[in-house]
Amino acid sequence: MYFKWNKLSFVVVKIKMRIWVDKDGQEILGPGIYTILKTVEETGSIAAAARKLGYSYKFIWTYIKKLEDVLGAPIVESRRGGKERGVTELTEIGKLLLSYYESMNKEVEQVTKAWESRFSELITSIKQYAEVKKEEEEIPYYEEE
Repeated sequence: MYFKWNKLSFVVVKIKMRIWVDKDGQEILGPGIYTILKTVEETGSIAAAARKLGYSYKFIWTYIKKLEDVLGAPIVESRRGGKERGVTELTEIGKLLLSYYESMNKEVEQVTKAWESRFSELITSIKQYAEVKKEEEEIPYYEEE
């Protein structure tokens, strides 16, 4: 394989990471439940969060209840009735989960940016080892018998 480099070559390296938090082998927090909890917090409703995310109410409710069972503590608190037709809010524990997850993601983002920079430098530096092909290599024709 041959590479042709010029002085204006620009290397874009992207490191991708996602965080999941398990407790005794059971997932308690990851990108999916984070998005669900964040949307419930923003909309104030499990039904509205379900509509916004394209999930069923039952799916989100079951997911939240499963998380509450694993943690042994309430994550959301719902109140029925009134002008607002009921409200669902995150409990302090639910808010802490979101806050911790957001903090972890920010720290991981800083680390990945540093590593992206390092890898970009590494890839750029290997150009000294690349061979520049001066002539087109002829590919031999192979005919099956």
